[in-house]
Amino acid sequence: MGERSIWTGLRRGLSERCPNCGEGRLFRGFLTVRSPCGVCGSDNARFPSDDFPPYLTILVVGHVVVPLFMWSDRAWELSSWAQAAVWLPVTLALCLALLPRMKGATVGLCWATGLVRQDRTG
Repeated sequence: MGERSIWTGLRRGLSERCPNCGEGRLFRGFLTVRSPCGVCGSDNARFPSDDFPPYLTILVVGHVVVPLFMWSDRAWELSSWAQAAVWLPVTLALCLALLPRMKGATVGLCWATGLVRQDRTG
């Protein structure tokens, strides 16, 4: 169905859409991959996306939060409890917002490269 490029897979995954058709919803819960797709019938659960999304999320959130934290510490010199009151919720919110998108991007990347789970029944 259409172009099968890495950019197409990443774009569709980041928007939490089926990487195959770009129409169906990728998740049926917060992180549970919908299989089959409600539009094209693609089995998106066959793409391995278990460990890589948390690493990507930590990488992105760390590169955003740590510089902002360091800058705010020098600019305003807030107390430790005030820093914690600001940056812990910001970090949690960013992680919760990015994790499904990173999982979608991982599914899209696997779809584009043809990487599928190996069947362990045998």
